[in-house]
Amino acid sequence: MKFVYIRTIDAVEKEKIDDVEQILRQTSQSVNFALYNIEKGVYEITEHNGIQVGVKNFNDFEPFYKNRISEFIREQFRILKNNTSYIEGFACISTQGDIIASDNDIVINIDKFFESNSFKKLSIGEDDFLWQYGIYEYIYLKSSDEKLLFLIYRIVNLDDSEDVGYCFVTINPDSFKSLYKDTYIGNTGGVVICDGDNNPVLNTKNYNIPQTVLDNLVKDNKFNKMNNVDISGQQYFLGISRLYPIDWYLVATVPRDELTKTVKKNLRRNFMPIILISLATALVIVVETFILSKVVTEKEMAGYRLVVSEKMNEKLRMYKHDFTNHLQIIWGLMELKHYDKALEYLIKVSNEGITIKEKYEIGIPEIESTIFPILSKARERNIEVTLDCMTLQSEIPVKIYDLTKILSNLLKNAIYALDKSESDEKKLIIKIYDELGEYVFEIINNVPIISENMRGKIFEKGFTTKGREGNGLGLYIVKKLVKKNKGSIELHVDKEGNHFIVRFPH
Repeated sequence: MKFVYIRTIDAVEKEKIDDVEQILRQTSQSVNFALYNIEKGVYEITEHNGIQVGVKNFNDFEPFYKNRISEFIREQFRILKNNTSYIEGFACISTQGDIIASDNDIVINIDKFFESNSFKKLSIGEDDFLWQYGIYEYIYLKSSDEKLLFLIYRIVNLDDSEDVGYCFVTINPDSFKSLYKDTYIGNTGGVVICDGDNNPVLNTKNYNIPQTVLDNLVKDNKFNKMNNVDISGQQYFLGISRLYPIDWYLVATVPRDELTKTVKKNLRRNFMPIILISLATALVIVVETFILSKVVTEKEMAGYRLVVSEKMNEKLRMYKHDFTNHLQIIWGLMELKHYDKALEYLIKVSNEGITIKEKYEIGIPEIESTIFPILSKARERNIEVTLDCMTLQSEIPVKIYDLTKILSNLLKNAIYALDKSESDEKKLIIKIYDELGEYVFEIINNVPIISENMRGKIFEKGFTTKGREGNGLGLYIVKKLVKKNKGSIELHVDKEGNHFIVRFPH
């Protein structure tokens, strides 16, 4: 009974942990996707040529044209707010000190902004944007004095040589918290966001998690896994997942006892009836054995064994008959050259309960979680997928967030092209290898072959082969991210297909 109890509790606990890990991965993907959509929407506005020129030369225009520029920017942000429910307010300023456009509720102190650490980070950093959370002298809402979560995005001139202005976008806290605050992982467990210093963000509850616990999990690269930790003398399962754009963490915490509390209670409640039934059954078996040993003669025992043997032989003959029928069906399918049907039938007969699951160890969980959901979609579209991947070191000279966006864009483009192709043979090949001191990520789709006149334009901003379905920014963003991480990207076409090859030096 003790053995069954322990094994049951362990099995239930493992199943619960697997469920929580899945919830943690899905929730972090939702939050990251929301942040990425906000970034992408603001990026498209700041990259608009008319806005870049208008912000740069704002002081040189007549009042009529100034109003036209301001109204155009406000309209773009109104469209973005309608498409993205998490955005609350916005403001746009020029480097010359002009507030070009803003919501009525958001206030920007331009002088204090140019003196702030936020401005210094944008000026000396390589990123085009900066996420901030807290109370700042240079930005606030008229209707609230609480901490703000907001995004600052640079507006550069047409040749990317200098900043001409900045966009401020504030996030609606209630709408953003809905992504994770109601995530259920237990009656007293929950999911929260913590910054790099373990301070709660947009929430007050953080279970008093020691900083050393989070530091150790980050140091050991234990992401998207629930780990048993001690917090104030109580055992918890705790897992973290990165939020890349902000360099924060999504933290899932649940008391260990809560995972199996209900099961333990039910098992203990049923212990006594089970024990009584077991004792009664054992007593009946002992009595029957004693009586049989006295009453049944050797002849009767021999007859009994003979009957049992005949029944066993009869069952074996039935199994043999069924097995022979299965073999005949499989042989018939192969004779008729229905090899696919034969294989399918053989798999079902041999073991219907086994699910074949490919597993590839790339070494970086973030890349694995980016690649494998996309590959599942490829297989649903009858695309043959081949992976040839080395195991990477946990530390590579590329921002993991940028690398996941690069691979995600390339894979989605390849699957889109394959799915639209009318070819009967569709292949997607993913290679990750080390070559001459460089990490190489290669995505290959065999059809359709990209024509020569399109190859030189494919990385240009605004160029697309998807018609109305595309905006021409995917590969342009990929190229910028590769360049930002000191890498290179090229398109090579041969009889195997289209090779998109990304290289990063060690």
